[in-house]
Amino acid sequence: MGETKPVEPEKPVPVDGFPTAAGTSLAAWRAFFSKDKPKAEDVRKHVRYLHGGRQHPQVIRLLNAAIIEGQAQPWMYEILAASMEIEKHPKEDIERVVLSMADFGNANYESMMYSGAYLSSYGRDAAALKMYQQAARIAPDRPEAYAMGLKVAARTRDVDDMTWAACGALQRVWGEGHVALHQEANDLLTEAQAQLVKAKQPEKLAQFQTAATQARQRDLKVRLEWSGEGDLDLAVEDPAGGICLIDARESAGGGLHMGDGYGPEPTNCHEDYVCPEGFSGDYKITVKRDSGKIVGQRAVLTVTTHVGTPEEKKITRSVSLAQEASVSITITLNDGRRQERRTVSQLIPPPTREELERTLRLANRPLRRALAPEDRKVITALRVSQQAGAGGNIQQVGGGAIGFAPTVTTIREGASLAAQAIVSPDRRYVRMAISPTFNQIIDVVTFSFPASP
Repeated sequence: MGETKPVEPEKPVPVDGFPTAAGTSLAAWRAFFSKDKPKAEDVRKHVRYLHGGRQHPQVIRLLNAAIIEGQAQPWMYEILAASMEIEKHPKEDIERVVLSMADFGNANYESMMYSGAYLSSYGRDAAALKMYQQAARIAPDRPEAYAMGLKVAARTRDVDDMTWAACGALQRVWGEGHVALHQEANDLLTEAQAQLVKAKQPEKLAQFQTAATQARQRDLKVRLEWSGEGDLDLAVEDPAGGICLIDARESAGGGLHMGDGYGPEPTNCHEDYVCPEGFSGDYKITVKRDSGKIVGQRAVLTVTTHVGTPEEKKITRSVSLAQEASVSITITLNDGRRQERRTVSQLIPPPTREELERTLRLANRPLRRALAPEDRKVITALRVSQQAGAGGNIQQVGGGAIGFAPTVTTIREGASLAAQAIVSPDRRYVRMAISPTFNQIIDVVTFSFPASP
């Protein structure tokens, strides 16, 4: 039997019609792009050819010309920044390219995070942190910006940087590995406080201490504990109508389910729920027996409100499962700090198949959650549809229910003028688009419709 030879990758070749001289100037590249308007795929192929031949100065001139001539593509900024780094260009110029990449991406969360990571890799930590802060303003409930900012702030050692990143991490970063990240955040807060004390800035120190104290507070924590080889499940329904449980670990009310507990190992016989900032109102806590035997048919439920404040209160209750497989109790949270529904991101992943198979071996229970990939996709799609509001005029209410909201539109009458400023990709020119509009309402028809009971 003959041996199979590995297939060598196809060697990049220049694209017909593109300048190939190693000394092609920026002016020549600009003339080429202005006249020929090549296809984006051809530009990509030729850049790949130049990059393979280590002609990085040519790559830089080509991409600069394409951007100046209005043929920019998102990938060009990434390659341009990398090529400039190889050629040892000034860090300030590379930073400008990366910032332009964020502008090209319409300044959304992903482009800000991507730009921040690039800037950080080039040693531009101050600029990277600004990108992370902007990303956090766009999506304040997502944890990535704070987790990445925590690493950058540890290098800058700036008090404001450390305060922002550490407080954000303590409030927003949960899930796997959050204990270590919270410890890093607390270490940074300790260092920031020491700097403020040494600098003798009492007013700023007081503001810092207030922010740090609030970041460490938790409006509600629930812990379920039991003994035995069985498995119990914890679910919490918040006043906003969101339900937090093992299959939907985040809720719109700000709650997070911290993982699936199971027997027989005592260290695994618990489930936890935490709500750093929750709505005021009633929380319905449900304990459900999934499988296996529970010692004494009882579990211990510990509810703590206003953790880390002078009003902290702990309630411990014994839950009997001898008669019913599911038991619910209601806890009232007063003075909750949340004012808006949380954007559910599903950032805490569901348990993997390996985790579920390990659970099966330890607890000796039916593999209820170890689903096939197609089944898991269906469940994931259902969970997303329940937790994230539908588009258009359909708005989320309660635990996944929907309702129709009529759209009220204002029709303007008379003359109006709209102006839009467009900045060129290289940030050298500004083009103004002026659009006058003349509206006149010529007829109005009124009608009524019955309201739903």
